Order: sequence, then structure tokens, then C-alpha cells
Amino acid sequence: MLKLENTNHDYYCECWETKRTSEYDSWKEFVEEELPYDLDYNLLFRFDIEYHEDSEDKYCDTYTLKLHHALQRHGYEQWHAVIHNIKEEDLKEIEEYLKKAKTHLLNMWKEIEEEKKDE
Repeated sequence: MLKLENTNHDYYCECWETKRTSEYDSWKEFVEEELPYDLDYNLLFRFDIEYHEDSEDKYCDTYTLKLHHALQRHGYEQWHAVIHNIKEEDLKEIEEYLKKAKTHLLNMWKEIEEEKKDE
């Protein structure tokens, strides 16, 4: 179950070094403006949830969801969607979307089977 807390990934994914970063004030705004979209054109390869404590930030004391996409048709571009003000009530819908994207991503690796671990 997805929780409203910082994700703990081994390495960061920078989204501010590109011209293809879009910001949204809420999950609802992102859904209205961007979804549904083609997961082949916008291959979601990573997500991050971050909490903002900086009092200088207008999003202080809020969570942000970052969706990192590879734009496969272009090959050299990425698109980062930065969605502010994530709320607990958004999590069910966000998790459903992330599961769909994960299934799509892993399907691209179907030729490589994972080894089954003995229990």
C-alpha cells in the first residue's frame, strides 16, 4: 500500500535540469490536464514522493509526487511531472495509476525471466 511519506530510493533522479519539467498544484490538476496518456510515448520509469519542510517554499508542509518519464519516440528526452499538494485521499488513485505504469514497464522485460527463489 502506498503511503504518504518520503520514498526511499537508492539514488535521486533530477528533474530540474531539463526544459521538460511540468508542475501541477494537485493530483486532480495533473489528472485533468495529462491523463490518460500513452505509456509507450511517456514511459513512466520512476516516481518519488517528497515532503517539503522549507518555510521559504510555498509548498511548505506538503508532499510532492514526482513522475519521471522517458519519451521513447525521441530517445534523448525525459519529461518530469512534479505534482504538489499530494493528500492522503489521492493515494488510492495514485497507487492504481502507478501499478498500471509498473505493469507496462515490466512487460518490456518479459523476455528476461526472474529466477524463482526457493522458500
